[in-house]
Amino acid sequence: MNILMLDVGGTSVKMMVSGERRSRKFSSGRRLTGAQMAERVKAHGQGWDYDAVSLGFPGIVRDGRIANDPLNLGGGWTDFDFEGAFGKPVRVINDAAMQALAHYEEGRMLFLGLGTSVGCTLVADDTVVPMEAGAQRLSERHTFADRLSRAALESIGRKRWETHVWEAVELLRDMFFPDRIMLGGGNAKKLEAMPPGCRLRDNKHALRGALRLWPGQDHLHAEPHGTTWRIERQATPV
Repeated sequence: MNILMLDVGGTSVKMMVSGERRSRKFSSGRRLTGAQMAERVKAHGQGWDYDAVSLGFPGIVRDGRIANDPLNLGGGWTDFDFEGAFGKPVRVINDAAMQALAHYEEGRMLFLGLGTSVGCTLVADDTVVPMEAGAQRLSERHTFADRLSRAALESIGRKRWETHVWEAVELLRDMFFPDRIMLGGGNAKKLEAMPPGCRLRDNKHALRGALRLWPGQDHLHAEPHGTTWRIERQATPV
């Protein structure tokens, strides 16, 4: 199978397809609806051949369906028929969860995505648990979203923003005791120094997470279970 990966963000929608080396993207923004996204994907994906679609969505996904419209985009996401629009099978997962799934192998791993907003996912013993970390308190007055988002980076400056990233990482480490911490998202590369025990991961690796949503594509395969995903280990790797 060739899998089309869609990583929907507040600034852009990034596209990759298995078998192609280069990614493509287009601008998103606060007015982008689910229908508009699908139409633009088809326009920007001309010439790509794919059998199924993995959609990374910046919000809550329950049993493989979008549970609420995103804060940083337009409306019309929860009831939109993505499979009808693409004419292909579609699997939807939280965008940070797709990134986390791409990097997971075993044990307990935490992924923190630093982009337009903040994404966070814990993968613990083969269970993928997306979390709405933006509402988590970083201080008495400020949440993660207040201090780690792109707007915060632009308003308080890179140096103070980086200090807050370190504080957030330490708070999450104390909460979840992960074996490994991965930092991703478009702004993670702006860190001058990585917090101890963290590794920087590029968004392009999300394609592996997209593949792992479909059986037979990798030695790990994830199936939806409520608001989590359960990983199955398969005998035959890619």
